[in-house]
Amino acid sequence: MYKTGDYVVHKVDGLCKITDISVLDIPDMDNTKKYYYLIPTESPASKIYVAVGTGEASLRDPLTEEEALDVIDSYPDLDEISVENEKNRQNAYSAALVQNDAKELMRLIKTTLTRKNERLKKGRTATTVDEHFLKSAEHALYGELAYALGIEGGNMVEFIKARISK
Repeated sequence: MYKTGDYVVHKVDGLCKITDISVLDIPDMDNTKKYYYLIPTESPASKIYVAVGTGEASLRDPLTEEEALDVIDSYPDLDEISVENEKNRQNAYSAALVQNDAKELMRLIKTTLTRKNERLKKGRTATTVDEHFLKSAEHALYGELAYALGIEGGNMVEFIKARISK
């Protein structure tokens, strides 16, 4: 069980801080069930409620510094997400996004960036699906990497580029 003040990674919202653990003060709700109150570091005005005991499947501990560097270093060797039928691309991307796995998020970032760059070389624009999932994956992963590495979140793209170009 997590405690107030802990940082956790939520499968959609990325790095969050647990600000409280208590019952929801909502009429007609079970006032015996406790919830984690999460504040996403990337969206501090948001609040997420995750049930204690049953909702932990959507949470995990943040990466350590070593694990974060391993995720970044794995970028060149990651396979892109393959989709045989373009109609299934959104479903494949969604499945990768909700796994709450840092390497899978990095794989999604690599796939969408590669597709975007290939389209730009041909004089076309990136697809809406690729753009949406690129932003979602970056949002979910970069805050966690910045936290694990102790660097400013806005510098993650430059940090990753510098690290993988070595």
